[in-house]
Amino acid sequence: MDRKQLLFIEEEGYVIDRVTEILAAFPQFEITRADDAEKIRTLLEEKAFDIVITDIYLRGASGLEFSFKAREKNKDACVILITGLDNADMAARAVKEGAFDFVIKPPGLERIGSILKMVSLVRGLSAQD
Repeated sequence: MDRKQLLFIEEEGYVIDRVTEILAAFPQFEITRADDAEKIRTLLEEKAFDIVITDIYLRGASGLEFSFKAREKNKDACVILITGLDNADMAARAVKEGAFDFVIKPPGLERIGSILKMVSLVRGLSAQD
């Protein structure tokens, strides 16, 4: 089975912990985790990711920038933004510009599992590949 590439970008400990638990249910993904803006830019230039889960704000960068870079390298990349309630408007705008969806932390984090299941089915990224 050829594992699909997933990039998880986040700085906040509780979000990292919860999303890592959710991702454990998806063995079809090879997960790369990063929280350093420069390292992330390099990763996105060097490698095409199938899925990118990113906080909308990161020290020294924006999830919107990462969304754009990911889709530049892989036009079919699925980008899921994690945001606080105060940035929901920006996240909604990002979806209009090509991001797949957004979740509001902390209560919305549980939706990531549902989104990944749906994307896996629609895009043929299921564990049976």
